[in-house]
Amino acid sequence: MRNLHVVFLAAAAIAAPAFAQAPSATTPTVKAVQPGLFEVAGPRINEAVTVGIQKIVATPNKGWRSIEVQSPWGYSYFAWPRNLKPVAFTIDTGKPAGSATISAPGFKEANKADYKATIEAILQHAIVTTQQNRAFAEGFR
Repeated sequence: MRNLHVVFLAAAAIAAPAFAQAPSATTPTVKAVQPGLFEVAGPRINEAVTVGIQKIVATPNKGWRSIEVQSPWGYSYFAWPRNLKPVAFTIDTGKPAGSATISAPGFKEANKADYKATIEAILQHAIVTTQQNRAFAEGFR
């Protein structure tokens, strides 16, 4: 019996450094295609990755399908928020795992405030919707 404890202890000592060096899943790497875009959207993207959002595509002027949110629990579509300026952007997560890429073709320093307000509001709604979709899907298991 003592030999078994020694073997288990030795295995734990060997495996511990490997587990200690694993990157944290709660702090994804965010790559912004345009300079300054990370400051606008970075903190909220971390939440989106954490709840399981795989992709958000925001395309103004597409009616009730202007914003598309993809997750393992399905797709969500919603219209553009009325009080926000329509700005196009895409957030793609998980390629590679634990990372996100954001791009916004019309982003400039001059319209930074518009992008910040819009991305923040859309990400908040996308996070809530994804959490609801997950709860609904897992409730039927």
